[in-house]
Amino acid sequence: MSDDRSWMYRRRDDRGLFTEEFKVGVDVFLEFAFSQKDPEICCRKMIRCPCMLCKNIDWHTRSTVGMHLYANGFINGYLVWNHHGESSAKRRRCDMGQSSSSACDDPYREMVIDAMGSEWHESVDIFGDVGGMNKIGEVETSGAEQVFEQPSGEAKEFFDLLQAVATPLFDGCDEGTTVLSWVTYMLNAKTLYNMSVASWNYMLKGALMGFKKEDQERLPKDYYSAKKMLRRLGLGYKKYDVCVNNCVLYYGELQSNKNRVCPICHEPRYKQRKHPSNKPQKDIPRKSLWHLPIIPRLQRLFMSRRTAEHMTWHLRCRDENEKIIHPAGGMAWQHFDRTYPDFASEPRNVRLGLCTDGFSPFGQSALPYSCWPVFVTVYNLPPSMCMKPEYIFLSLIISGPQSPGKNIDVLLRPLIDELKQLWAPGVKTYDSFRHQNFNMRAALMWTISDYPGYGMLSGWSTHGKLSCPYCMENTRAFYLQNGRKISFFDCHRQFLPTNHPFRSNKNDFLKNRVEKLGHPPRLSGEQIWGQIRYFPDIQFGKPEKKKNIPGFGDYHNWVKKSIFWELPYWKTNLIRHNLDVMHCEKNFFDNILNTVMNDPSKTKDNVKARMDIKEYCKRKELWIIEEDTKPKATYVLSKDQRKSVCEWLKDLKLPDGYASNISRCVNMQEARLQGLKSHDCHVFMQRLLPLAFHDLLPNTIWEPLVEVSDFFRALCGSVIRVKDMEVWEEKIVETICKLERIFPPAFFDSMEHLAVHLPYEAKVGGPVQFRWMYPHERRMHDLKLTVGNKARVEGSICENYIMSEITQFCSHYFDGEVDTRASRLSRNEVNRGNDIDVDGLSIFNSLGEPIGGQLPYRYLTQEEYKAATLYVLMNCEEIKEWVELFEAQECNNMTPQQIQEKRSEYLVSWFKKSVLSGKFEVDDHLIGLAIGPIDRVSCYKGYIVNGYRFHTTEYGYNKKTMNSGVCVTDGGLDYYGMLEEVIELEYLGSKHKQRVVLFKCDWYDITPGRGVVVDQNHHLVDINPKSKLRTYEPFILASQAQQVYYTQYPSMNSRRKGWWAVIKTKARRYIEMPLELLIEQDGDEAYFQDNDPPIPQPTNVDVITFESIVHTDGTHVEIVEEDQNNDVEENESDDEEVEFDSYETSEEENNNYISENESD
Repeated sequence: MSDDRSWMYRRRDDRGLFTEEFKVGVDVFLEFAFSQKDPEICCRKMIRCPCMLCKNIDWHTRSTVGMHLYANGFINGYLVWNHHGESSAKRRRCDMGQSSSSACDDPYREMVIDAMGSEWHESVDIFGDVGGMNKIGEVETSGAEQVFEQPSGEAKEFFDLLQAVATPLFDGCDEGTTVLSWVTYMLNAKTLYNMSVASWNYMLKGALMGFKKEDQERLPKDYYSAKKMLRRLGLGYKKYDVCVNNCVLYYGELQSNKNRVCPICHEPRYKQRKHPSNKPQKDIPRKSLWHLPIIPRLQRLFMSRRTAEHMTWHLRCRDENEKIIHPAGGMAWQHFDRTYPDFASEPRNVRLGLCTDGFSPFGQSALPYSCWPVFVTVYNLPPSMCMKPEYIFLSLIISGPQSPGKNIDVLLRPLIDELKQLWAPGVKTYDSFRHQNFNMRAALMWTISDYPGYGMLSGWSTHGKLSCPYCMENTRAFYLQNGRKISFFDCHRQFLPTNHPFRSNKNDFLKNRVEKLGHPPRLSGEQIWGQIRYFPDIQFGKPEKKKNIPGFGDYHNWVKKSIFWELPYWKTNLIRHNLDVMHCEKNFFDNILNTVMNDPSKTKDNVKARMDIKEYCKRKELWIIEEDTKPKATYVLSKDQRKSVCEWLKDLKLPDGYASNISRCVNMQEARLQGLKSHDCHVFMQRLLPLAFHDLLPNTIWEPLVEVSDFFRALCGSVIRVKDMEVWEEKIVETICKLERIFPPAFFDSMEHLAVHLPYEAKVGGPVQFRWMYPHERRMHDLKLTVGNKARVEGSICENYIMSEITQFCSHYFDGEVDTRASRLSRNEVNRGNDIDVDGLSIFNSLGEPIGGQLPYRYLTQEEYKAATLYVLMNCEEIKEWVELFEAQECNNMTPQQIQEKRSEYLVSWFKKSVLSGKFEVDDHLIGLAIGPIDRVSCYKGYIVNGYRFHTTEYGYNKKTMNSGVCVTDGGLDYYGMLEEVIELEYLGSKHKQRVVLFKCDWYDITPGRGVVVDQNHHLVDINPKSKLRTYEPFILASQAQQVYYTQYPSMNSRRKGWWAVIKTKARRYIEMPLELLIEQDGDEAYFQDNDPPIPQPTNVDVITFESIVHTDGTHVEIVEEDQNNDVEENESDDEEVEFDSYETSEEENNNYISENESD
């Protein structure tokens, strides 16, 4: 065999396809391994699997090993196939082509080499082991003698770590358990569980009690010595002094101690000591900036084989495709590639995003304090990795207590200098996956921040009437005379088509105003740069006189020329700063909820708002008649209606992991909601808002609110379609215009206006999951938890971050059984990979995990046994040919209905008879399936599968969550039910373990009108829980189940009583990707967990239009005439449509509605 085995770690090419040499090499490996006669190597046609997951521990068949190697790749450093019959002596020195690498299969040794960098690879290859370290200083003398010197500096640290790798933990310990592995494991526990230093030292002291004295001397005695031992695995940080007023950063030329006073505000640089001493004392700066260089952190992504392979993943989703799942598929990324083809030609060049925001590390009762971390996100990685915490790098920590404001440019200087260097000339980097050195370059795609942070980073002030960074000076915002705030009321008709009737409407918008102007132009980066390039430099900090740029507030809102314009490519970016969808959605929702629920302290419909209505609008019915007395508005709920909404939310049950317990935010005494977090608003806006106000508001008001809900639901989908975003770009404008006809001008602040620009950013930048604040807010929460020293907040964060960075890097090299942040499964995830029998029947491969212990066995009734056995047969992929043979032999000239009845009656017995007859050559697995299961079944109270946590109805009855709702799709139809029982069937007819988990469910009738009603326009599905499915088909496979939850409406109207709304959910950590783009990685934590509905899609259920809402008294269901004008655009069929009526309300009905609620 060839000595060159570099093919083992060149699994994919730059296009993400498997290389030919890898395919050939895998075949060679399998032939070699399975040719061995030693039963310790090859036994029962199985060998140890050398993939990254199995790590030569699990035994598998040839086909399974091959599949694992293609999916996961070889374990790192396995160049000597000693577990598969190859002698270690024969291949002690492995030549990996032009470039050498360590031939050991010790992951910790590989970890040290990856951490130290490419310059140390050759040293290890030359000297082979730690015993050769003395030769590192070899020099020749004038004679034949040679003098050896001990290594020093970095070399000593490097070989000390290698020595720790080679030193066993104690005499007689398990092979591979070394000093370094033990220390990294212990430090991983501290980071994982956020232990204090004192508690970790106490745990360490207890762990060392069982060691001999000579063994204890090799181990660290406390946290300080352990951190010192692993210090070289970290990447370090730099600390710069800052003027207390953020005037200057003592960086570069100003870094010298000679500069002791700020040149602008003349504040001293260092603290004045209360008790001076004659002894030399270290100066203590009054304010500092912590800089964690980004260059070595990007280099480490390539130095570690665990991540280097994935740094070119983005190539796989850059083809022309209507679906965008990653920023690489967006217009901004592709435009950058066309503009800079030399940068795009190297797929390993890195695309970055920058995010910053402030947070208080103290409680709410403490004095205000604002600490500002700056994060850098790597977008080269696949969706399942790039938004994980370990790949969101902390780059700067800006100390408090005040927000830096526009002075943030002063503090961003070290990061900007790094970005300049990364753009040109770049940094030499070693790619450990391809075993190459290359010139790594990087570009910043955009920034991410909340709206005030947007102004700080961009330089365009987000206050005042010119706050919109897209409309800029062309905005139509104005100042409310009574409300004394900026309003964007009637600023959106200009975005409508020129022939839209709203443009000529003089009554429902501003008085007597006809809109004739077109929408404002969207300026490119080049055009904006042309405006600001000649702006004078702004004096940062606290100058004696503040000077605004001429024209500020009148012709522009620029307060500075942002430091980001120094980047050579910045002006060509299509998006430079992102509008944060998370905050836009929350603020939009808050305005809706507080106004409709009439929250006295937060409503946008106060007395001053009514005075502004009289000033600007013709809505006389809303004018104030008497002093401080507001007429009842149709968009405000009465007190009884508000109580019904609060009672509904108090009783609402959501699935496990779907949202927080919203019932805790309900104040029944005041009939209002308080304390809703951003994610609570996210769930309420997109899923609960259409239900909460369905029958409580007139349809003319409810419809636009549901359109807003649908808009954010489409915008937050994990898959973006450009055509859909273009449709929503037009539709959201009309929706906001509808809201302008309803709510007062005070309702429309900048957040409502910015929704107009969000679809453009989505189609240009890609899915919002990569461009919003949720993952970064969670990262800041993690940093807040690490603050151990409240007096030194930033330093404490920085030190703990460095240690967490070390342990996260080390965790890549731990065994699969070690719990780490990277390997930890989420609450509703299970890992049952070792239970999969590739050679067995697919239906018996367990994909889930039962909850709790096994309940007492029970026996199936004859009817249950027949139904379960038939369902398993009909859903087993491997017997489809048998079913076709049965139909050919037994079902000639029968109708589909007759064939179904025949299968139900005779298929099970026919299949058993045919398989056992001996006429066909069948394997042992099919024989077990044909014999059938035993009638005694194991029962469980719940089951985790497909990312969902299911509970039986009985087990979940008294819980705060609803996990019993089940949905399964069959023949294009959705069937809804409740989980009654989880059973496990066992087949004993073969030599193999054959078990399958079934859900026994109580299914609801899906007959249109009688059992289900679908609102096609708003994607609302209602079911009648009293109407059950008439056929006896209670079982489904656990792997087929999707989760839904049911809720009644808070309606006070009897028309909808007895009906439940159905809401589908999507499992967390689920990312929708084409099959060819999938990789073997844990999914990221998606904050949008519902099924994604980009644009209204036709439903496969028959649809009926109701003139009055369907109601039921238990037996009778009122169905009204069918709508004959429904056209189905897709999949032409004869199916009719079911939907609720449109609730067309006349002016008389609205007046009646007002009079009914005057009592509030």
